[in-house]
Order: sequence, then C-alpha cells, then structure tokens
Amino acid sequence: MGGADSFLASLGEARMVFDLDAFARLLAALDFPERRIPALHVAGTNGKGSVCAMAEAVLRGHGEHTGLYTSPHLDHPRERLAIDGEAIALDRFEGEVVALRDRLAHAAEATGYSYFDFLTALAFTLFAAESVSAAVVETGLGGRLDSTRLCQARVACITPIDFDHTAILGDTLAAIAREKAGILRPGGVAVVAPQVEEVAEVVAGVAGACGCTLLRFGHEFGAEVSGTRGGTPVCVGHPVDGAAAARTWRYHSLSGTTLELPMPLLGDHQVVNGACALACVEAFRRRPLDPERTAAALAGVRWPGRLEWIGDVLVDGAHNVAGARVLGAYLRAQKRPIRLLWGMLRDKDAAGFFAALGVRPVEVILPRLAAPRGRTPETLVELLPPALPYRLAETVAEGLAMARGDGETRVCVTGSLTLVGEARRLLLTPAAHAR
Repeated sequence: MGGADSFLASLGEARMVFDLDAFARLLAALDFPERRIPALHVAGTNGKGSVCAMAEAVLRGHGEHTGLYTSPHLDHPRERLAIDGEAIALDRFEGEVVALRDRLAHAAEATGYSYFDFLTALAFTLFAAESVSAAVVETGLGGRLDSTRLCQARVACITPIDFDHTAILGDTLAAIAREKAGILRPGGVAVVAPQVEEVAEVVAGVAGACGCTLLRFGHEFGAEVSGTRGGTPVCVGHPVDGAAAARTWRYHSLSGTTLELPMPLLGDHQVVNGACALACVEAFRRRPLDPERTAAALAGVRWPGRLEWIGDVLVDGAHNVAGARVLGAYLRAQKRPIRLLWGMLRDKDAAGFFAALGVRPVEVILPRLAAPRGRTPETLVELLPPALPYRLAETVAEGLAMARGDGETRVCVTGSLTLVGEARRLLLTPAAHAR
C-alpha cells in the first residue's frame, strides 16, 4: 500500500492514546469535520459491530446517505470505513490516508495521535466531505475518553456491558459502565440493551445527571424470537453450507407497533442487538419505521467473522467471557462434535473464556499467532482440562489443515479477531491455504 501502508504501520495499531483535548485540537486543525456529521454513537462490551451494521442498513433503507465507522478490521483497515454500505475502495483509502497525513504534518496542533485517532479523524473528514446524513460510529475502547466521543451524536446506544479491558476500564462492572456511559450527551437520547442491575443503575445515574432520555430494552421497546417453547426462545441452528437460516423475530417498536422481521445474523442474542439497532434508527429519524423497508434492509445485513460459516468451518471473533457464553450457547444448539482452533491475545482472560464456552470439543488445535500480543500455544495448553486432546500448530494455516477433514466434526475458529481474520483469508483463498 506504499506510503499509506508504511505510515499507518509507523503509528502502531496497538498503541493507545486517551487524550481528548489533544484530539480536539487535531480536529480543530481540520476545521471540525465532526460538527458536520449527524451521528449515532455505539458503545458497549459485545454486540457493538452488529448493532452498527444493522442500524446503518436500516438507515440506508429509509433513504439516509450513510457513513459507517467500526473497528477493528479483519483483513484491511479500509474495512473500517464505509459509505452507503460499501467499504471505500483501496485506491481511495490510500489517497485519503496520504492526504490526511500530509495535512496533519503542517498542523502544529496535530501531534502525538494514535493509529485509532488517525483513522477516527479520517472517518470524520471523509463523512463530512461526503455530506452523509447519518454516520454510525462505533467506539474503539470504553467511551468516556475514546476519540469517537467527539462525534456529534444525536443518539447513543449502550450494548450489553461485561468484563473486558479491565486494566484500562476498571475491574468492576460499575467502573466499566461509567466509562462506557461516558458517551451519553446532555439532552440526548440513549438506547440501552438489557444490563445486569449494577450496570443499569450506573447508566441510569449518568443519564439522569446529564439529562439524557433513556430508551430501555424491555421497557420502551423490546423483541422476541418468533418461535418459542414454554416462553423460552428457540435457538435456531444454521446449515453448515452457509445458507441463510429461515427465522424471524418480532420487534416491539417505540411507536407501539410490532414488526415481524428477518434476522440473517446467527444467534438469538442478535434479536436484542437488532431491537437496539431499530430503536436507534427510530430515535435518530424521530419517526416510525417503514415495515417493508426495514425487512428488506435487515435481510441483506452481513457481519463477517461473527458466527459466520465458511463451508464447514465456523469463525467467530469472541474474545472475552461474555462472547464465549454466546458462542457456547450456539455451539451446543448445533448438536455436532466440534474441533476447536483456539488462540487468544495476552491481555485477555483465556481461562475464563474456555470455562465460559461450556463446550468440550473433541480436540483443541492451538496455532501460534503472528500478532505481537498473541499468547503462545504452550501457555494455552496449561489452561485446558485434563485429558482433553490437543495439538500445537506453528501457523494458522497448519492449524486449519489439522482441524479439517472429518465429515461429521465441525471446526470452530475463535478466541481472537486476529486469528479469525487470518483464518477467513485462508478459507476464502484456498490456494493460500494449500501453501
């Protein structure tokens, strides 16, 4: 990618900077692009990307000119930036990166910014130049000090909050919730997913202190899977050939109507995410949803790397305890033997992840990750239950080759978006996998 590639690499993707004053000065040097973007801002522990993807699709389906900014990427950083549902082209991405780099080089105010700060500024400038009517913006980490917080959010959304990034956000749910709820704005609107009581109290307190109106799942809006047994939602399985599962769900809207809708994303947890996305759209547009446009928009939503089947391999970017619980519930519903290709980063709770998964695979394959922060396979072996078969692989490609080949057993790749991203590339380019 030439100059753009080397420049982004020089910023260090893993380096974090939490200095909103400095980032505000950087945006001032760019003539405040964030002030020209009506935004929907999403924070939380899990489900942020799915909510963003569904909200963007439904906004676009209702005629909005949309921008979408999410993180991290699976294959290439340009995936983080989309206009009207399409990731920006590679040549345009390269040109925009170089142009912004050169512009900031001549701005004395723009110093010390991080990789994420730069891409956030790039998103704001791109969306402003495109005059988008609705920008859907996902936080990077936390919320209160995240650089995305400077967007002009008409509506905020808080997805389920759980433990993650505890070294930065705090080691209690209340502390984490305060950081996430930092995106709420005075006089604004906040759509809130179901939360444990401790988190709900913190979010309500932050909202009350700043005069933000709360729209809560199960109160002002709600949802359910269309099929239930004894009041318990049916967890619908998914064909291993990747065909769309035939299932619907009901959304109980802010306006009091009920919509019967398709859900293309797998897992019953996506019904909650979908409801939050639709409540965000209703609040953002300040009008009821059109049922036909909403259904058509949702039917086309895809969110790669999250409960995604590629042939007989399931790839899922779960990387914390809460994500492992969701993945485990889905795997148990499949009622098929599972071989796990598992890798994690050093700052994640690997022991908690495996315990929360609640699935005993027939075998675990532990590849060595290329990421600098990747845990070594040897350290993960120590966390496996006694007598559970395992093998070590020097690369992800070798691990995939070890895991596949059994017609009855399905393969699940999980534990890290870094691992999932590399596995997807290999699975989608068989020639590379063969090498």
